[in-house]
Amino acid sequence: MQVVAGSDGSKDFRQAELDRHVEAMSRFIARHADAAPPRCTLVLRSAASAPARALMHMKDALVSAGVRATVILAHLEPQDDLRQLFATLSELAPEAEGASLIRWARNPRLLDAHEQVTYGGTMCWSGDAMRRDADKRNPLVLFDMDAPEAAQRAHHAFKALWGASVPVPAHHLSARRPAKPSGAYGQAANAPVTALRPQVGGWPLVRH
Repeated sequence: MQVVAGSDGSKDFRQAELDRHVEAMSRFIARHADAAPPRCTLVLRSAASAPARALMHMKDALVSAGVRATVILAHLEPQDDLRQLFATLSELAPEAEGASLIRWARNPRLLDAHEQVTYGGTMCWSGDAMRRDADKRNPLVLFDMDAPEAAQRAHHAFKALWGASVPVPAHHLSARRPAKPSGAYGQAANAPVTALRPQVGGWPLVRH
């Protein structure tokens, strides 16, 4: 077991947490390169949580390794991150329906559950309760790198929480085109195109 601690609300800790999840996913991919089909499950406060950002960061490597992922979120904001996360999940399992990839822990009683991630059958992570504000979270998190029993408990908890959650409404998962202003004219055929720069921006679970 690895225990990782940092300053509460620290940007350095947030970056370190993201780096830990990228490292864990890289190790998971390497360890299960010949296993099929490897799977991750994620219970997260939102799509802005470190494990979700790591999943999106590692998308290409996960696709190449045939890894699939299933996510439960407590909050649907921020919307841009949610759509990007769903797009990643869809690339990992292009034939799957959206309702089988992501769910919403809408019932407030479910927010007592802790964030958790499983990487296959032997690796898992546990964080703070989903109801805690992202800037007031307990900086103590746990990584279990070789713990099949802990991973199995986490899988059972995920299955129970999945059954208590609801599908995410479809309009939250797809980008909406901005409404065209009334009386607006279409863009001229030879009008220049301006390039835009991307901007950076009661259900207790078994603890390990």
